[in-house]
Amino acid sequence: MTGFILAGGQSSRMGRDKALLPIGDTTLIELVIQRLRPWVDRLVVIGNTRNMAQLRALPIDEALLDVKPDCGPLMGVFTGLMHTQTAVNAFISCDMPFIDGRLIERLAGACHGEAPVVASVHPEEGIQPFPLVCHVKAGRVVGALLNRGQWSLRGLLSQPQASVIRIEQPELWRSFTNVNTLADYARVCEGLATPLSSSVVPGSREQRPGCDR
Repeated sequence: MTGFILAGGQSSRMGRDKALLPIGDTTLIELVIQRLRPWVDRLVVIGNTRNMAQLRALPIDEALLDVKPDCGPLMGVFTGLMHTQTAVNAFISCDMPFIDGRLIERLAGACHGEAPVVASVHPEEGIQPFPLVCHVKAGRVVGALLNRGQWSLRGLLSQPQASVIRIEQPELWRSFTNVNTLADYARVCEGLATPLSSSVVPGSREQRPGCDR
Protein backbone atom coordinates (compact mmCIF):
# COMPACT_ATOMS: atom_id res chain seq x y z
CA MET A 1 0.00 0.00 0.00
CA THR A 2 1.11 3.55 -0.77
CA GLY A 3 0.31 6.32 1.67
CA PHE A 4 -0.32 9.73 0.14
CA ILE A 5 -0.34 12.85 2.31
CA LEU A 6 -2.15 15.76 0.66
CA ALA A 7 -0.30 19.02 1.28
CA GLY A 8 -1.15 20.98 -1.84
CA GLY A 9 -3.72 23.49 -0.66
CA GLN A 10 -3.80 26.73 1.27
CA SER A 11 -6.29 26.92 4.11
CA SER A 12 -8.82 29.69 3.47
CA ARG A 13 -9.57 29.90 7.21
CA MET A 14 -5.93 30.06 8.30
CA GLY A 15 -4.59 31.97 5.30
CA ARG A 16 -1.57 29.73 4.82
CA ASP A 17 -0.37 26.26 3.89
CA LYS A 18 -0.80 24.12 6.98
CA ALA A 19 1.64 21.29 6.24
CA LEU A 20 4.77 23.02 7.51
CA LEU A 21 3.28 24.73 10.56
CA PRO A 22 5.73 24.22 13.45
CA ILE A 23 4.64 21.94 16.30
CA GLY A 24 7.36 22.07 18.94
CA ASP A 25 10.54 20.88 17.24
CA THR A 26 8.70 19.30 14.33
CA THR A 27 5.94 20.23 11.86
CA LEU A 28 2.31 19.27 11.41
CA ILE A 29 3.00 17.10 8.37
CA GLU A 30 5.89 15.35 10.11
CA LEU A 31 3.51 14.22 12.83
CA VAL A 32 1.35 12.66 10.12
CA ILE A 33 4.41 11.05 8.51
CA GLN A 34 5.48 9.50 11.81
CA ARG A 35 2.06 7.92 12.33
CA LEU A 36 1.57 6.75 8.75
CA ARG A 37 5.04 5.39 7.95
CA PRO A 38 4.75 2.01 9.79
CA TRP A 39 1.55 1.13 7.94
CA VAL A 40 2.54 1.69 4.31
CA ASP A 41 5.14 0.38 1.89
CA ARG A 42 5.68 3.74 0.20
CA LEU A 43 5.07 7.23 1.57
CA VAL A 44 4.42 10.07 -0.89
CA VAL A 45 3.53 13.72 -0.29
CA ILE A 46 1.55 15.71 -2.85
CA GLY A 47 2.28 19.44 -2.67
CA ASN A 48 2.54 22.62 -4.67
CA THR A 49 5.26 24.86 -6.07
CA ARG A 50 5.22 27.00 -2.91
CA ASN A 51 6.18 24.19 -0.55
CA MET A 52 7.80 21.57 -2.78
CA ALA A 53 11.40 22.33 -1.76
CA GLN A 54 10.58 21.84 1.91
CA LEU A 55 8.48 18.74 1.28
CA ARG A 56 11.28 17.03 -0.64
CA ALA A 57 13.50 17.34 2.44
CA LEU A 58 11.09 15.27 4.55
CA PRO A 59 11.65 11.56 5.35
CA ILE A 60 9.42 10.31 2.51
CA ASP A 61 9.87 8.24 -0.63
CA GLU A 62 8.66 10.85 -3.10
CA ALA A 63 7.13 14.32 -3.40
CA LEU A 64 4.73 15.05 -6.25
CA LEU A 65 3.18 18.21 -7.64
CA ASP A 66 -0.59 18.21 -8.04
CA VAL A 67 -1.64 17.51 -11.63
CA LYS A 68 -3.43 20.85 -11.41
CA PRO A 69 -2.59 22.90 -8.33
CA ASP A 70 -5.00 24.62 -5.94
CA CYS A 71 -7.99 22.58 -7.09
CA GLY A 72 -8.81 20.83 -3.85
CA PRO A 73 -8.25 17.39 -2.37
CA LEU A 74 -10.01 15.43 -5.11
CA MET A 75 -7.35 16.61 -7.55
CA GLY A 76 -4.73 15.42 -5.06
CA VAL A 77 -6.37 11.99 -5.01
CA PHE A 78 -6.33 11.93 -8.81
CA THR A 79 -2.64 12.89 -8.83
CA GLY A 80 -1.80 10.05 -6.47
CA LEU A 81 -3.75 7.46 -8.44
CA MET A 82 -2.04 8.55 -11.66
CA HIS A 83 1.41 8.01 -10.12
CA THR A 84 0.94 5.08 -7.76
CA GLN A 85 2.96 1.87 -7.95
CA THR A 86 0.54 -0.14 -5.79
CA ALA A 87 -3.01 -1.41 -6.13
CA VAL A 88 -4.21 -0.04 -2.75
CA ASN A 89 -3.60 3.57 -1.77
CA ALA A 90 -4.38 5.53 1.39
CA PHE A 91 -4.96 9.30 1.24
CA ILE A 92 -4.53 11.46 4.34
CA SER A 93 -4.79 15.20 4.80
CA CYS A 94 -1.62 16.86 6.11
CA ASP A 95 -3.57 18.31 9.07
CA MET A 96 -4.61 15.03 10.74
CA PRO A 97 -1.93 14.60 13.43
CA PHE A 98 -3.74 11.81 15.31
CA ILE A 99 -4.29 9.43 12.41
CA ASP A 100 -4.31 5.81 13.60
CA GLY A 101 -2.89 3.20 11.24
CA ARG A 102 -5.41 0.65 12.50
CA LEU A 103 -8.18 2.69 10.89
CA ILE A 104 -6.34 2.77 7.58
CA GLU A 105 -5.74 -0.96 7.79
CA ARG A 106 -9.44 -1.59 8.30
CA LEU A 107 -10.41 0.56 5.31
CA ALA A 108 -7.75 -1.10 3.18
CA GLY A 109 -9.20 -4.51 4.00
CA ALA A 110 -12.45 -3.48 2.29
CA CYS A 111 -10.79 -1.91 -0.75
CA HIS A 112 -10.56 -3.95 -3.96
CA GLY A 113 -11.28 -3.70 -7.65
CA GLU A 114 -15.04 -4.05 -7.20
CA ALA A 115 -15.19 -1.55 -4.30
CA PRO A 116 -12.36 0.83 -5.23
CA VAL A 117 -13.21 3.74 -2.90
CA VAL A 118 -13.60 3.28 0.88
CA ALA A 119 -14.11 5.86 3.64
CA SER A 120 -15.52 5.94 7.19
CA VAL A 121 -18.72 6.82 9.00
CA HIS A 122 -18.49 8.24 12.52
CA PRO A 123 -21.57 7.17 14.56
CA GLU A 124 -22.34 10.76 15.56
CA GLU A 125 -20.55 12.98 13.04
CA GLY A 126 -21.37 11.13 9.85
CA ILE A 127 -19.24 10.46 6.79
CA GLN A 128 -15.52 11.20 7.14
CA PRO A 129 -13.87 11.38 3.69
CA PHE A 130 -10.35 11.23 5.18
CA PRO A 131 -8.65 8.90 5.56
CA LEU A 132 -9.68 7.65 2.14
CA VAL A 133 -8.49 4.35 0.68
CA CYS A 134 -8.65 3.83 -3.08
CA HIS A 135 -7.82 0.97 -5.41
CA VAL A 136 -5.86 2.15 -8.43
CA LYS A 137 -8.97 1.44 -10.55
CA ALA A 138 -10.67 4.39 -8.86
CA GLY A 139 -8.61 6.71 -11.05
CA ARG A 140 -11.21 6.38 -13.80
CA VAL A 141 -14.04 7.40 -11.45
CA VAL A 142 -12.12 10.36 -10.04
CA GLY A 143 -11.04 11.53 -13.48
CA ALA A 144 -14.62 11.40 -14.76
CA LEU A 145 -15.83 13.54 -11.86
CA LEU A 146 -13.12 16.14 -12.44
CA ASN A 147 -13.91 16.26 -16.15
CA ARG A 148 -17.51 17.10 -15.25
CA GLY A 149 -16.34 19.91 -12.99
CA GLN A 150 -17.23 18.09 -9.79
CA TRP A 151 -14.58 18.76 -7.14
CA SER A 152 -16.26 17.41 -4.02
CA LEU A 153 -15.01 14.42 -2.05
CA ARG A 154 -18.62 13.86 -1.06
CA GLY A 155 -19.40 13.57 -4.75
CA LEU A 156 -16.85 10.78 -5.01
CA LEU A 157 -18.31 8.98 -2.01
CA SER A 158 -21.80 9.15 -3.54
CA GLN A 159 -20.67 7.10 -6.54
CA PRO A 160 -21.79 3.44 -6.75
CA GLN A 161 -18.14 2.34 -6.63
CA ALA A 162 -17.71 3.87 -3.16
CA SER A 163 -18.46 2.34 0.22
CA VAL A 164 -18.27 3.60 3.79
CA ILE A 165 -17.50 1.63 6.93
CA ARG A 166 -19.06 2.49 10.28
CA ILE A 167 -16.33 2.96 12.88
CA GLU A 168 -17.66 1.97 16.28
CA GLN A 169 -14.37 1.89 18.23
CA PRO A 170 -13.99 5.15 20.22
CA GLU A 171 -10.21 4.76 20.27
CA LEU A 172 -10.18 5.33 16.51
CA TRP A 173 -12.38 8.44 16.43
CA ARG A 174 -9.54 10.86 17.16
CA SER A 175 -8.11 9.90 13.78
CA PHE A 176 -10.73 12.17 12.22
CA THR A 177 -9.43 15.25 14.02
CA ASN A 178 -7.94 17.91 11.79
CA VAL A 179 -6.44 21.36 12.33
CA ASN A 180 -8.76 23.85 10.66
CA THR A 181 -8.36 27.00 12.75
CA LEU A 182 -5.73 28.89 14.69
CA ALA A 183 -7.45 27.72 17.88
CA ASP A 184 -7.03 24.10 16.76
CA TYR A 185 -3.38 24.78 16.00
CA ALA A 186 -2.82 26.40 19.39
CA ARG A 187 -4.26 23.37 21.18
CA VAL A 188 -1.93 21.02 19.31
CA CYS A 189 1.07 23.20 20.10
CA GLU A 190 0.15 23.28 23.77
CA GLY A 191 -0.26 19.51 23.84
CA LEU A 192 -3.77 19.71 25.27
CA ALA A 193 -5.93 16.61 25.37
CA THR A 194 -9.01 18.63 24.39
CA PRO A 195 -10.38 17.24 21.10
CA LEU A 196 -9.83 19.51 18.13
CA SER A 197 -12.56 20.55 15.73
CA SER A 198 -13.35 17.85 13.20
CA SER A 199 -14.33 18.95 9.71
CA VAL A 200 -15.56 16.17 7.48
CA VAL A 201 -13.80 17.49 4.41
CA PRO A 202 -10.72 19.47 5.51
CA GLY A 203 -9.71 22.07 2.97
CA SER A 204 -12.29 20.96 0.38
CA ARG A 205 -14.24 23.05 -2.13
CA GLU A 206 -17.63 21.94 -3.42
CA GLN A 207 -17.00 23.56 -6.79
CA ARG A 208 -13.86 25.16 -8.17
CA PRO A 209 -14.74 26.72 -11.52
CA GLY A 210 -11.18 27.84 -12.20
CA CYS A 211 -9.82 24.32 -12.13
CA ASP A 212 -11.17 22.81 -15.34
CA ARG A 213 -8.90 19.93 -16.25
